[in-house]
Amino acid sequence: MTLTHKQIESLQPKAKPYRKTDSGGLCIEVSPTGGKLWRWRYKFNGKSQLASLGKFPLISLQKARELRDEVKLIKESGKHPTRFKKAQKLKQATEGGNTFKVIAERWLEEKGKRLNQKYHTQTIARMRQHVFPAIGNLPLTEITVPDIVKVVDRIADRGTLETAKRMGQMIGQVFRYATRRGLCLHNPAADMRGLVATPQEKHHPCISPVEAPALLQAIDNYGGGDFSKAAMKLMALTFVRTQELIGAKWDEIDWQRQEWHIPASRMKMKRPHCVPLSKQAVMILKEIQELTGDKEFIFFSAASKLKHMSNGSILMALRRMGYQGRMTGHGFRTLASTILNEKGYSRDAIERQLSHEDSDKIRSAYNRAEYMTERKKLMQDYADILDRLKEGIDFDNVIQFGRQNV
Repeated sequence: MTLTHKQIESLQPKAKPYRKTDSGGLCIEVSPTGGKLWRWRYKFNGKSQLASLGKFPLISLQKARELRDEVKLIKESGKHPTRFKKAQKLKQATEGGNTFKVIAERWLEEKGKRLNQKYHTQTIARMRQHVFPAIGNLPLTEITVPDIVKVVDRIADRGTLETAKRMGQMIGQVFRYATRRGLCLHNPAADMRGLVATPQEKHHPCISPVEAPALLQAIDNYGGGDFSKAAMKLMALTFVRTQELIGAKWDEIDWQRQEWHIPASRMKMKRPHCVPLSKQAVMILKEIQELTGDKEFIFFSAASKLKHMSNGSILMALRRMGYQGRMTGHGFRTLASTILNEKGYSRDAIERQLSHEDSDKIRSAYNRAEYMTERKKLMQDYADILDRLKEGIDFDNVIQFGRQNV
């Protein structure tokens, strides 16, 4: 039996909420305070649902029946009526201002405060190149799973699997950022696992330890006109990454303690790192200090906009020495790890000196300042090992020498 306007007006509140049925699942709910709210009962995927259609008398009986028919059509199209209505309201409120590009740039700006600057710049460039042209101008509420799959597949088809995987992850992070702030209702990139084949791990070229004597002698004889020779020597003695080396500043050097303190802002893992300096490393730094000691950067370059030597200087020097495809700046880290592990040094001390992230986060935080005594000895021993290798002593004999000093 259907309701009439007069019947609805006459409904009185009770101690508990109650409902009166109209037709087609429509009913009116009366609260203990006298409020009257239109409800529509329906089933979606076999489960009972209850949608709110507004308050009486603002929503009249006739209007309530019209709204019931509207949401009924939404349900019959296969969409969840309540979620669809919320999405529509959200779309109307945000469309135009909350495009993927706008929100992604906001997310990148916040994320950049916690990232290595070089990595952050690369991330922005890749998003602008691969993602924004495809979905950048679309409102977040309109982007679907197929839209994202198309973006990722297009990158993967070019053969850049690692970039495709990273961009899929980045898109997902943008949507997580948006959903947490109520800018969209769900994350269409919630599970991109398996969409892109896992790329083969890339290894930086590095010579074998038995080739180290020839390399060290070649560095000693290198006649480049910049700081590449000194930079390669320090790379070998400090195990730092190329970017960390070329951006080194004089105020990071503690001459008294013979330590190099690299701030978190310049480290890949965004945590401060201490490099114990061997006598050989200190000697090289003092030689450079005579040339650039009055500058901010150790490897100062007037020709560079960054005011320090370029990222490719060491790689170009190695190429000129005949090591193209065989050795890189990063290769000095690999070489040190190989030799020191062969010598029998503590793996934890070696990994800490390489500033690698500990897979155990609690252990990593606990051990951050540990192994310093062992690392100081490790760094001096390794510098002595390199000197002996440069003198042409057989590698196996050098390793035996190292073991005696561990």
